[in-house]
Amino acid sequence: MKNKNEFLTKALHNLDVVGAIIMIVSLFVGNFYAGDPGGGYMYSISYPGYKLIFNSDYLLGTLFIVIPAVILIVGRIQSLKQYEGLLKFGLPIVTVIFLFVLKGQLADTGNVGGAASFATGAWIFLVGNVLALIGGAASFFKFDVEEKVNEITKGKKGSK
Repeated sequence: MKNKNEFLTKALHNLDVVGAIIMIVSLFVGNFYAGDPGGGYMYSISYPGYKLIFNSDYLLGTLFIVIPAVILIVGRIQSLKQYEGLLKFGLPIVTVIFLFVLKGQLADTGNVGGAASFATGAWIFLVGNVLALIGGAASFFKFDVEEKVNEITKGKKGSK
């Protein structure tokens, strides 16, 4: 039981790192965007995350791997230490904005009436993004996530 609690404690203290790793992995899992039915040409198009990273037509796609990498290394770069909380809180917000902007860009590429929707990779990316955002907010606003989780779980145990 002690190992499980230690793992949970480490995971809660490093939510930003866990989220960044999930964001990077999601780029290589399934499709990132897919066409919606009724959208003409776009219906048959799907974009895996790795295709977005290495495609020079969509620069924002490259940032989908750069930003989580920055979240991972910002604590290890001495000159960025003073901005660590701000970067870990702000960068996940930026990636969410990029996620929707790129979705709109893909929907507008050469089709009339087409639309793009999130596929498996994008949903996994969003989960990682939310975890990174929670971890970044905890770092920026200086609150203990583990303490908050313990308060919530003790409150639920007491109400049963």
